[in-house]
Amino acid sequence: MVDLFLWPTLLCLLIPIIYSLMNDKKHIKEILLISLVLLIIVILYWPVLVFFENIPYIGYLLGKTVLFVLVPLLIFYFYFKNKNQSINIFGTLKRFGVRKPGLEKSIFLSLLLLPIMLLANYIVGMGPDSPAAGWYSGVMFAESFTEEFFFRGILFLYLWKITDVRIAYATSIIGFVLLHPQYFFAPIMLAGLVQGILTCIITHKSKNIVGAWLLHGLNRVFSLSIMPMF
Repeated sequence: MVDLFLWPTLLCLLIPIIYSLMNDKKHIKEILLISLVLLIIVILYWPVLVFFENIPYIGYLLGKTVLFVLVPLLIFYFYFKNKNQSINIFGTLKRFGVRKPGLEKSIFLSLLLLPIMLLANYIVGMGPDSPAAGWYSGVMFAESFTEEFFFRGILFLYLWKITDVRIAYATSIIGFVLLHPQYFFAPIMLAGLVQGILTCIITHKSKNIVGAWLLHGLNRVFSLSIMPMF
């Protein structure tokens, strides 16, 4: 039996779909392609994580990388290649914010906004009762890239290009919140909302997702390994 644990995340795509149908149907194909990618993620989430769970330490990271990075990257690579034969994987990555331009600004903004994120986590009491092992925090830092690639690279940067920046903000932030149904109606969800907003701001101002990844990853390290000590 398929466990569609992440199905609420699909609801965020109603925003760009409705926008496109009401304003400009020119990019409805791309929006439906994003919807297909997210549907694949929802359907395969548990099977893929179970498949990788026996790999010590990094199984979760590998599973999330396959779903949130490799699957959308390959699907869009072949889609772009069909439209423009000169594009390659690196060109596809650039379209989703993995690029050198804007890198310094992206990192600067992440460090500037990080105290706000850490304060939000501290207020809601996010994190375990005791500090996590350093290797685990490191894996979780790396894994945060997978979510930023999809939610800021695709659901913000790419969606911004084919719709409107307000639509991109709403879709990315709401989608990120809906990705964590286990935290619905819990205080920790407020920290998730703050993180979604801050990472979108970083990506919007820099057109680069590295800073969003840095903020997300450092926030995890702080929550897992540092905050429990106080």
